[in-house]
Amino acid sequence: MLKLCELENNIKDFIISLKDDEISNSSLKIYESNIKQLINYLKDNNIDEIDKNVILDYRTYLLEKKHYKITTINKYIVIINKYLSFIGSEGLKIKQLKYQRKHFIDNVPTVIDYKRILRSAKKKDIVAYYFILIAAYTGMRVSAILEITVESLKESKKNSDYLKIHSKGKYNEVPFPAWLRRELLNYLKNNNIKSGYIFPSSRIKDSPLCRKTMWEKVHRVTGQARVNLEKGHPHAFRHLLGKELTKVVNDDLVVADILGHESLETTKQYQQKSKEEISKIINEFRFK
Repeated sequence: MLKLCELENNIKDFIISLKDDEISNSSLKIYESNIKQLINYLKDNNIDEIDKNVILDYRTYLLEKKHYKITTINKYIVIINKYLSFIGSEGLKIKQLKYQRKHFIDNVPTVIDYKRILRSAKKKDIVAYYFILIAAYTGMRVSAILEITVESLKESKKNSDYLKIHSKGKYNEVPFPAWLRRELLNYLKNNNIKSGYIFPSSRIKDSPLCRKTMWEKVHRVTGQARVNLEKGHPHAFRHLLGKELTKVVNDDLVVADILGHESLETTKQYQQKSKEEISKIINEFRFK
């Protein structure tokens, strides 16, 4: 049996241990927030002693009361289980929820959507415009794009058009189109950005824009382009690139290398159709 005070008193040490594993600051905040949400649930329900059934009830609460998606709940469970292991309460760990794998991929913009959003961004927000270009033509994750510097951009010319980037405690080399590098360098020159991050923060010196700010920028230009807002999140353009690449590159390993996937199963998701595409196929189908 685990006491609530034990759950509360070890959070700081747990977060410090994660820092040693070079987990990003944004992920550390998520870990801490998820654990504190569990603690608040226990306090709200006057639970001081915790057994496995309590953790199972919390999982049910997230599903039936909070109405979280199963994928979200499973992420919570991973974090909670990791914390329980850290404090020596392995016996309280629970399994993730099972769910039927979707055979379609949702909320990915079409090429037409992408072009409309890009035109909107070019008129309304040039930072969002260049962010979207990078995301759509490299498949880089948001955190990695925000870490791009003028220096790394210039160096990519000498590195066979591969951009060296340090993100989430890892060093990666990402194929980066030469035309895009030239266009970005011209934009940076015109805006007197000579060194440091290509998307610098206007509030914090020597820091890039934060993820939230970039998300808001992309969301805003998506709305202005009259495209479904669910298709206007920064990660959506990575998904778009994955889908389009699988149409022209008949080699999952190549697509996996471009997108930085560690598993081919992740790459294969882009071979799936959207709901709309599947609906179109079945509506047009006739037995011959």
